[in-house]
Amino acid sequence: MTKSASPWLSIPAEDYEGHMGQGGVGQLSALSRLFAEAYAALRPGRLAILGCATGNGFEHVDPKVTRRAVGVDLNPRYLEIARSRHGSLGGVLELICARLEECAFEPASFDLIFAGLIFEYLDPGPLVEKIAGWLTPGGAFVAVLQAASTNSPLVTPTGFTSLEALSAVMRLVVPADLDRLARAAGLELVSCSEVSLRFSKKFLVRTFERPARARARA
Repeated sequence: MTKSASPWLSIPAEDYEGHMGQGGVGQLSALSRLFAEAYAALRPGRLAILGCATGNGFEHVDPKVTRRAVGVDLNPRYLEIARSRHGSLGGVLELICARLEECAFEPASFDLIFAGLIFEYLDPGPLVEKIAGWLTPGGAFVAVLQAASTNSPLVTPTGFTSLEALSAVMRLVVPADLDRLARAAGLELVSCSEVSLRFSKKFLVRTFERPARARARA
């Protein structure tokens, strides 16, 4: 999919937040909590939130702990909102408007990379390989996937009709497939969990680490 064809560019921020917020599917709060838990556990000096949208999660960043906090998203309007809401982070905050497939960072740039509900919209393999290279030794990569549901469509109807366009491009990711891609990229799965949501949906949370020392070859 080209950048110009992405339905994410035509979804107003108020629709996105209305759908994802407490009046809709209630997933923003769950994503924020999951990021807060990962952040508190690692206290990263450098972090990245991939698919950061309007900045959900950045409220947990402590500039006394983190010297670089990068957010990447495709929608420039979302990033404008994120910047206005989290200006208190000052020079710590760096927002990048780009397709994740085209992002380029220096090797070992981040201690924590958080990716919530992004792999459903792109080919996971190339990005997982990039993420592995972007992590510092001992760094963590947290992926949040949407689980399949037999009781609800991929995009739950909430009255925000612009979100319906996502149904045509959304593809659920099998956790075992993500685990395999991460392992091939040199990452180790250290934890996995499920989070129950509204409308009989669930998040599948996978945490991977880049080993502090490279494994010896057999």
